[in-house]
Amino acid sequence: VSNLLSKVTKKEEYDLIIAVIARGFADYVVSAARDGGATGATIIYGRGTADADKHVMGISLQPEREVVLILVKKSERKAIMQEIADKTSLLEEGRGLCFSLPVSEVYGLKRVTEQKKEQIKKAKQLKKQAK
Repeated sequence: VSNLLSKVTKKEEYDLIIAVIARGFADYVVSAARDGGATGATIIYGRGTADADKHVMGISLQPEREVVLILVKKSERKAIMQEIADKTSLLEEGRGLCFSLPVSEVYGLKRVTEQKKEQIKKAKQLKKQAK
């Protein structure tokens, strides 16, 4: 249990990648991030305010969004973001956005991250063996 609650003490070792996209497209972003080396993500549902004034046939449209949060090592951030940009339509105007923020402290991540990487490595090996 102490490993799960251990604090990562190196300042700014991690970055948080945030992608805001239309509802229904989060799985594409997560898949691209995994291809880039990410081990997981959190998807949050929300609605935007930029298109709040749009009405169709007298009905107000609610611009539903998904927010994908991906905590990654700083050294992996650029490759993961590039993979997201290359494999999704985020580069097209109005499709969404992706940005990152530095993370100063993380609790409870180190052991989980190592386990996830092992699982991904095993899955890739099994995939190769199946071919």
